[in-house]
Amino acid sequence: MDLLYLILALGLPLLLGTGWLQLFTPNSLPGRWPLLAGYGALLGLLGITVLMRLIDACGFPLSIAWVGSVSGILALAAIVTKRFTDPVNNTAAMPDFGFCCMSYWHKLLFSLFFALISLRLLTLGLELIWRPLFPWDATMHWATKAKVWFHTAGITPFVEPDLWLKMGGEGVFSDHHPEYPQTIPLLQTWVNLALGRWDESLMNLPWLLCYAALGCMFYGQARVAGVGPLTALIFTYMLMSMPLINVHVALAGYADLFLGTCYVGALMAFHNWSQNKERWQGALALLLAGLCMTIKNEGFYWFLSFIPALIVVSLSLRKSLFFLLLLPALVVAVLWMFPEDINVAGHSLGQLALSYRPNALSPILTSFAVFDNWHLFTYLLLCLVPLAFLSNFHRYLGIGAALTSAVGLLLTLFLFTKFAYGAVYHSSLGRISLHLVPSVMFLIMLAYHEVCESGSSPDNSTAETENLSPD
Repeated sequence: MDLLYLILALGLPLLLGTGWLQLFTPNSLPGRWPLLAGYGALLGLLGITVLMRLIDACGFPLSIAWVGSVSGILALAAIVTKRFTDPVNNTAAMPDFGFCCMSYWHKLLFSLFFALISLRLLTLGLELIWRPLFPWDATMHWATKAKVWFHTAGITPFVEPDLWLKMGGEGVFSDHHPEYPQTIPLLQTWVNLALGRWDESLMNLPWLLCYAALGCMFYGQARVAGVGPLTALIFTYMLMSMPLINVHVALAGYADLFLGTCYVGALMAFHNWSQNKERWQGALALLLAGLCMTIKNEGFYWFLSFIPALIVVSLSLRKSLFFLLLLPALVVAVLWMFPEDINVAGHSLGQLALSYRPNALSPILTSFAVFDNWHLFTYLLLCLVPLAFLSNFHRYLGIGAALTSAVGLLLTLFLFTKFAYGAVYHSSLGRISLHLVPSVMFLIMLAYHEVCESGSSPDNSTAETENLSPD
């Protein structure tokens, strides 16, 4: 029976997200099915937590009956709507991975990398199922809320310890970080509600689904961006084989994998929207950028990184440069005048203690250039991205502005605030970097594709072209 309950817990969000997303995506889109599966799974998982909040706000208990019924009705409504709005193209079709258009050797390589990704999913899934809740933050900050909400069948408030003492614990609870967003513990609560019991291993299966969604989204948006199927899959494997990403699946319970997946989903949609101005991509980018703020406090700052990107893709180059030069001065002015005791995204200026910490610079460079967390990620970035910008820089201004802003904010966090200790002792640098690494990996893939395209001569023969490009 547990297997059926788990299929319900993971399948219903997938059906919910995919059902509604398919209403807005063109049927002829390259990589449509992987894109639908990836974004559908992520939106479904996050959407379930929104429904749980609404059900609790209406005074109903959190139960499989209530949450499952509402989710099922919404998923069914999407399917029925698709049936009546697109009666010609709603027949089931095999997922299009671009497989049939490749040569024999490319098909062989494609199958190999697909098998490697599948094996990675299987082994990480087994690791996740066999291991109880283990990581420190997961047990101290996140799952505390999930356990209380599961047993009380409601989103019982968590407050600061001093307020908990003042209230005598009446109707409230406390943990190390009561102000953390509710999304992650609600996901764990949802799986336990489906199982009908508290299970510290199986409740982490959403991390495996999020990991699979990351790969599907990455591949699907790469195909939309014009990258060939083999190149898209190889870079998808390179992303999904990164050691620290794998650790966050096997040692599930942190929020960083979800935030990194949500941010890259928003950024990829934003980039492809900036190229073709398709409304569904723009809406997807806006929705996921906003949902970043519901996962972790840092999501607020990654949301802000889209402001420079939007300026660049919406205005002329001269106006963009003017506003981008004005923006740092505006930020400094806001920091100068902003009250030090007001919290923004969980922190105040007084708590951050702004000043330069030079001892954090070397650990940051070591983490990216020496440690094995990200494989050869840094060297690919340094080699490919400058070449791509020299080749066709206009195409990458939007995604480049967003990632430059986000990386700038990350360096500010570890070089100019009290959180520099997270870099010095390597205690949080890797986790926070996980929010941005998948997005930078997407830029690296686009850069590689651009370099291959610019290096191909139109006079080359078909055989030569096939040798130059893996697609």
